[in-house]
Amino acid sequence: MYGSRCFDESLVLKDGVRLISRIWLPHGNGPWPTLLMRQPYGREIASTITYSHPVWWASKGYMVIIQDVRGMGSSEGVFNGFSQEASDTSETHKWVRSLKECNGKLGLYGFSYQGFTQLIGESNSKPPDCLSPAMTGMSIKDHWCSDGGAYWWHNNIAWGLQIAALKMKRENNFTGWEKIRLSLENKSYLSEGIDILKKYDPNSFILQWLENLNNDFPFEEFKPISTWIKQPMLIIGGLWDPHLKGAFDLYKKSKEAGGSPEILIGNATHLNWWEGSQRSLLKFFDKHLKIDKNINLKDIKIERKIWNISLNRWDEFDNKFHSEFNFGLRSDGTANIDVEDGSLTLNSKGSGWFTIVHDPWRPTPSDGGHLGPNPGKFCRNIIDKRLDVGVFQTNSFKEDQYFKGVPILEISIKSNQPSFDICLALSFVEEDDEKVNQFSTGFLRVKNSKISKECIYQISMQPTNICLIKSSKLRLSISAAAYPAIGINPGFRGGNIGAPSANHRIITLSFNLNKTFMKMNPFFNK
Repeated sequence: MYGSRCFDESLVLKDGVRLISRIWLPHGNGPWPTLLMRQPYGREIASTITYSHPVWWASKGYMVIIQDVRGMGSSEGVFNGFSQEASDTSETHKWVRSLKECNGKLGLYGFSYQGFTQLIGESNSKPPDCLSPAMTGMSIKDHWCSDGGAYWWHNNIAWGLQIAALKMKRENNFTGWEKIRLSLENKSYLSEGIDILKKYDPNSFILQWLENLNNDFPFEEFKPISTWIKQPMLIIGGLWDPHLKGAFDLYKKSKEAGGSPEILIGNATHLNWWEGSQRSLLKFFDKHLKIDKNINLKDIKIERKIWNISLNRWDEFDNKFHSEFNFGLRSDGTANIDVEDGSLTLNSKGSGWFTIVHDPWRPTPSDGGHLGPNPGKFCRNIIDKRLDVGVFQTNSFKEDQYFKGVPILEISIKSNQPSFDICLALSFVEEDDEKVNQFSTGFLRVKNSKISKECIYQISMQPTNICLIKSSKLRLSISAAAYPAIGINPGFRGGNIGAPSANHRIITLSFNLNKTFMKMNPFFNK
């Protein structure tokens, strides 16, 4: 294959479990610097949904190793998810460096779960020479399964079923595989997915996460090894990736550990990245795995950039210069009926009120954003015309306004039920309010509210970087559901969260806008 050689090799771990890897070698004689990816989806695929094929990397002078993690693909053992990886990762690193084809230089790559496996290892093990965790995070609760305590319904169930289907394939259970596949194709996974997981993968961590959230149980905690994240690191994130906050958190932790990480937050969803991402990654690996010994690392340019959504360009990533905004919300009670009633007023206090009713028979839908079924930019004009959505909008901007950081809404709410959700969307509006371009979303699940008692809540939205161009407007949309991004709140603790059911209660939410405002925080707190 274009001069590369490909073969499988096995590593027997200290507990006797055999892990299988596929290795691609460049043309010619080694040894070579090595790129390693540890993943659960099959070494033949090699994450080519987001990365160039290993043949391409081999053509650039790298030995490439794609390993099936324990219990997946052709590797032995039982797959237990995140908690199994630390020891297996460190043993794999030692093995890779011992191969005669490896020159001792080890770089790590991979996204999502494959990004996590780059960060977890035994504390006393030798760190990789460089690593490039993409679209990932370390906190299971905050970076992997929930926003504001609201479970990622569509994302988690679809992912859990994918893992379950891979297990069915290993077991030659084709009936189970077909049942899972059909549920994803006909969308029945949204209502039946939990039961399907309980039948075919009862120990799935997806089920454990849901139980933990519903019962306020603690989550297993994982911390990156400081000696590892001090190494040269390129963090890759996407403006519409559900793990984006994890990327910022990893950047912060690396800086605190004394590292000098690079970061690229691009025009990307979890699976669809920007053109040029592979070249940026190759440039990073070449700098740190093929570097001339006479070059001072301090002289190498550090890439820290974030994509500007509306200007279609890269901006410098700098936490110091987040946008200083404070908007008040105003309504005379019809922000969910008349787009002219709800207003966002810059540097002004809020005033008034409005009320929305959440009917679980026809919940407010979701799309786009970082959790929707079709993530990314989305025109939500039709959704915002629903009467269960409050809409607040600025006047047309007289000059360009830069909106950079983490949007935060602080809002005063009174509910007629003890449990409810608040779902937010930010959009920039063009063309006489008909083009409503959603660019950031946020969620909060309240479980133990006192009925009819007004309380103040704070909701963080997805980090963003956008220029609100002259003559455009900024819009904030507020609803009590965002299905299927998050499951429908039953209205009471202990009820079934998920698809609408006869047990779900109607929820009425009243908002006091005198105590409500929206601001912009830095990407991460100091």
